[in-house]
Amino acid sequence: MLEVRRTRKVLVPAAAIFAGVAGALAGPATSDTERVAAALTMNASLRLSSQLGACPPVAGAEDCAVRTIEGPFPGLGQVTGRYEFYVDLGAPTCDEGSGRALGYPIQFTVANKGEIHVVVAAGQCVGAESIRTQTQTFTVTGGTGIYAGATGSGTLEPTLRTETPTGRHGRESWKGTLTVPGLDFDITPPTLIGAIAKHVRAPRTATHVRVTYAVTAKDEVDGTVPTTCRPKSGSRFRIGRTVVACTAVDKSANTGTARFTVTAVRRR
Repeated sequence: MLEVRRTRKVLVPAAAIFAGVAGALAGPATSDTERVAAALTMNASLRLSSQLGACPPVAGAEDCAVRTIEGPFPGLGQVTGRYEFYVDLGAPTCDEGSGRALGYPIQFTVANKGEIHVVVAAGQCVGAESIRTQTQTFTVTGGTGIYAGATGSGTLEPTLRTETPTGRHGRESWKGTLTVPGLDFDITPPTLIGAIAKHVRAPRTATHVRVTYAVTAKDEVDGTVPTTCRPKSGSRFRIGRTVVACTAVDKSANTGTARFTVTAVRRR
C-alpha cells in the first residue's frame, strides 16, 4: 500500500470479542461524538495448543486435552484463555465409531482490562476423526473489569495442523458478537506516517546500499505507538526495487499497515 491516509478514530459500543479485522458497523451515528449503536461481526483466529490427557477425569468422557489459546483481537487487545476439552465416544450418546465434544467453560483474560466468560455447548455426533476439530456454539455469560455484564454468542472452530512432543498445535477461529453495557470499543487502527517511496544512489560497483528512513504511527486513542518495518531502516538494500512493509498495533490490537518502495540505482 503505497498511499497512507490519516483516518479518524471511531469508538464503537458493543464490539466483538474476537475480531481479526474491524467489523462492519450496523447502525448510523447517533451524535457528533461518532458513537454508533452497533454490534461487530467477529472473524478472528487464535493460536491453539492442545496437550492430550492432561486434565482430570469427568463422567461420560473417554478422552481429554488441556487447550490454551492466545493472540491479538482488534477492539480488545492481547487475549489468553485455557480450557479442558473432553470427548464422549460411542454409546449411549453417539453411534459406534463416532462421538462428540462435551461442553466446557472458557475464561478469557484481556491484558490490563478484565475477563470475558464463555460457555461452549456440546457438539453434535461426528466421525471420530472429526471430533477434535468440530464446530461448536458458545454463549458469553459475563465478565469482570470493564467487561462486567458482557453478553453475546457465536461459534468456534479449531484446526490442529501440526503435532510436536508437547502436543498438537493450530488455530481456533471465533465468530460472533459481544455486548457490554456502557462500554465503547476502539476498532480503528493507527495511522502510519512517512511511508513514502524513496530513491537512493549507490557507488558504481555496489550490489547493496545502506538505506535509512523514518516511519511513525499515531493512534487517536493511544497516541504514538511502535512501528515495525521490514526491511528495517539502516539495512543494506540490494540494487533495484525493494518493497518495505510496515505495521503498527495499538493497545486494542488494531493493526495499521503501509508499504512503500525503495529504489536503489548505481551512480553513472
